[in-house]
Amino acid sequence: MNRREFAAALAALAAMPTAIGGTALALTQGASGHPRLLVSSAEWTSLATRRKADPDLDRFVALVLDRARKDLDRPQLERKLDGRRLLGVSREFIRRVLQWAFAFRTTGDVVFLDRARREMLAVAAFPDWNPSHYLDVAEMTAGMAIGYDWLFNELPADARATIRQAIVGNGIGQARNGHKTFRSTNNWSQVCIGGMVLGALAVRDDEPALARDLLAAAQKDVFIGLSAYKPDGVYPEGPGYWSYGTTYSVLLIAALRNAGMSDWGVLAAPGFAGSAEFYAHSIGPSAKHFNFADGNEGQELPSPIVYLARELNQPALLTAKRDMIRKNQGVADRFAPLSILWWPAAESAPLPPLSYAGQGPQPVAIWRSSWTDPDAFWFAIKGGGAGHNHGHMDAGSFVLDMDGLRWAKDLGMQDYLSLESRGIDLWNMKQDSSRWKVFRLGSDAHNTLTVSGQPHSATAMASLRMVSDREALIDLAQVLGLRQATRRARFSNDAVEIEDQIEGATPGRDIRWAMCTEADIRIEGKTAILSQKGKLLHARFDGDTTRLEIRDISAPRSEIDHANPNTRQLIAVAPAGADSGWRLGVRFTRG
Repeated sequence: MNRREFAAALAALAAMPTAIGGTALALTQGASGHPRLLVSSAEWTSLATRRKADPDLDRFVALVLDRARKDLDRPQLERKLDGRRLLGVSREFIRRVLQWAFAFRTTGDVVFLDRARREMLAVAAFPDWNPSHYLDVAEMTAGMAIGYDWLFNELPADARATIRQAIVGNGIGQARNGHKTFRSTNNWSQVCIGGMVLGALAVRDDEPALARDLLAAAQKDVFIGLSAYKPDGVYPEGPGYWSYGTTYSVLLIAALRNAGMSDWGVLAAPGFAGSAEFYAHSIGPSAKHFNFADGNEGQELPSPIVYLARELNQPALLTAKRDMIRKNQGVADRFAPLSILWWPAAESAPLPPLSYAGQGPQPVAIWRSSWTDPDAFWFAIKGGGAGHNHGHMDAGSFVLDMDGLRWAKDLGMQDYLSLESRGIDLWNMKQDSSRWKVFRLGSDAHNTLTVSGQPHSATAMASLRMVSDREALIDLAQVLGLRQATRRARFSNDAVEIEDQIEGATPGRDIRWAMCTEADIRIEGKTAILSQKGKLLHARFDGDTTRLEIRDISAPRSEIDHANPNTRQLIAVAPAGADSGWRLGVRFTRG
């Protein structure tokens, strides 16, 4: 599917009627009208047939059922905070209850029903779900709502009443007329609205007025958080947080549709459906993400990419996920049962384009030489920078895959508690914030330029413009505080070129080029030869007089930093010329 066809598919989605009648739902619902959350009767009843037709789906189901059985002996969850968060408990609760409810509904084994019931009653007995950090409440409510709905007809009446009271008292009752998190411009809005709506729809038979009020408040604010996807679907908090925020928006869509309502226009929101393409392109042949901002490079199997691949009729977007399943991966995601139930038919379909570019607060350009060759070249680069939620000082940073390996890497995030417990003002994004003293977050750790060791501007953002299909130009001037500074990236099927030019620097001041890697490095003149696992990558530098260096960054730089095992930086340094100018080019090729 090319870009024009992709745009046409999005337009068709926007024009689709989004209300789904209740007739089909009645096929597998009990007298109570449950189950009704997220999954249609057809998705439940067709699973056995679809498993027979798709070996990957069959393996996925087997993996989840195996884990569900192995988890039966786990001790019940307790209300233990991790710093100021209960979020880890909420997420583990979702994972357990969904897998056990799914296992019961697909196997009929009551041991799964009993274990899910006991876990839900234990969490219902918590005095609260940590409302001071409302993500915790939203996720716990989501898990309770799904378990309550999927197991409703088999739960004893007293257990249903206890769970329902907890959903109301610890969850949706606090957001009857909305909640301040609904108006957040980041993933908090999506998660909290999605979680509260699931709770309201689960108990609406017994709490019709409460459900009606909450749904009205959620609908009023739903597009605030969705503004992050404008204009092209590049999620500014990175692929990892795309999975988080988009999961709850997809849960919202599916829950509303299965309740016989419209999806409030969420699926057709600018950039939302198209963000699936951004996410799929963000995974390189190494099976690692372009993990800019607060992200990690390892991939998961998030349910929204499955749902959107099906809705867009683009099953090829799941290519990397099928590879995960074949390696017995993917079951760790807490919503894995939903991925199974939403899994599209294994039909042949056109592959996505080989390149992707998108604008927004963190614009990106991503290229690959092939979707099917495991040794393909893959290169991703970004503009943007620190001036956004979860942002790093990473304007101009890039990552590179070749021969199935990650050669230029982003170190990713450092876990929040390790920093907050040491007094780091982590959510202060100002220039003098202690946030920027964390090595992984500052400009010194990223694959970009710095001037005389100075950090990037915390507020300036770099633009990215596509010069052609295979060439991008990034303007770093404001980020570096210079009159002119550009980074130009060119991609071909067997090479990547980066050219940096600066004007207006103080003569004699050092300009530093850097790239993080796990490869071993040998320097021969102006060529760096990188090696790992028997493969070679050559980085040939040209331009102003340059010295190449290797810097070991595996050990923590300070007491607040984490280690970066087996990681080093390839560094090129040269002073600005007498005319205040500076230029450096590098060409990456196979050895």
